[in-house]
Amino acid sequence: MPANELAAQIAARLAALMAEETTTLRTALGHLQAERKALEAGEADSLAALAARKSEAYARLAKLGDARTALLARAGTRPARADIDALFGSGPEWSACKPLFVDLMALAREAHDLNQGNGLLIRAQMKSSKQALAVLMSAAEQASTYGPDGQAMARTSSRSLGSA
Repeated sequence: MPANELAAQIAARLAALMAEETTTLRTALGHLQAERKALEAGEADSLAALAARKSEAYARLAKLGDARTALLARAGTRPARADIDALFGSGPEWSACKPLFVDLMALAREAHDLNQGNGLLIRAQMKSSKQALAVLMSAAEQASTYGPDGQAMARTSSRSLGSA
């Protein structure tokens, strides 16, 4: 098989693969956006289901990324941005791949940024929850015991501080 024909076949497979990656990444972005809305609205109950869907999309993206890397290797290219750009500029058979790759990288950056933002929201909410829990635990430790007359009794420690 002539080299140009092989390159055209690899390029066609790579273009189809990156189109599927783009679709899957858009799905993951939808999950990230839904996660952001749930975090902002305080809807913690929906986060587990969103996380599961997001994980499925990421698992699919990992497989597609591995397949893309294998196709690039078959074309004699490493998966580095400069090498990929050089490949896509090396001949007309690769021309359809370049815009797909540019879109894919832009979506990946958007997903990364949104995921980072969601992580910040989650950490802020966890910090707030820990502080609220500390206040409740402190209040529980200071809670009074009520005597038979219904009046609060001072709480005494059951710890021995020493013995004589």
